[in-house]
Amino acid sequence: MIRVVIVDDQTLLREALGYILDGDSQIEVIGFGGNGSEAVELCDTFVPDIVLMDIEMPGMNGIKATLKIKEKHKDIKIIMLTTFETPANIIEAFVAKVDGYIVKDINHEKLILAVKAAMSGLTVIHESVQKVLVDKFNKLNGYKVNYSEILTDKDVEIIKLIARGDSNKRIAEQLNYAEGTIKNNVSKILTKLNMSHRMQIAIFAMENGLR
Repeated sequence: MIRVVIVDDQTLLREALGYILDGDSQIEVIGFGGNGSEAVELCDTFVPDIVLMDIEMPGMNGIKATLKIKEKHKDIKIIMLTTFETPANIIEAFVAKVDGYIVKDINHEKLILAVKAAMSGLTVIHESVQKVLVDKFNKLNGYKVNYSEILTDKDVEIIKLIARGDSNKRIAEQLNYAEGTIKNNVSKILTKLNMSHRMQIAIFAMENGLR
């Protein structure tokens, strides 16, 4: 039996999703939440197999909740189920190590298949989300650079960890530096690459094979 938690700030929607999923003989909905904080609490309490999670919610959003859940429960699969298909949201979600990204216009049969596919270890991507990613990477095509000319070995280490979704605190712990030192290094990397935020660093890492 696949044990599922549904997290969405719209009560009617999450109840409807629960009704759909409970109708399948292989799926059991074991909890509902209305924001990211509740998602973390539900995962700590029940340790479900799958979390269906919205992105934009009051308080803690779905991305931050995913980071917290994955830090404690690496085996829990998280599928983003949202109306937001912006490149920033999609990339940020996958950097946070989600196991799927689907949009709310999906029909009930494909929703059930998505849950079962994620449970089997597959990454689930809605067709429209795939198109957004392909368009984004096509625009970035040609941005590969000889990074060895501008980045130090330490810069590359930090970039790889940023691409994994690690926070400055987590990076500092792994590399045995103070958190402030890592923060300063990230700022220097942004300057070297002519970027303005960490998400661009993560994209740069993917484009240049720094994973």
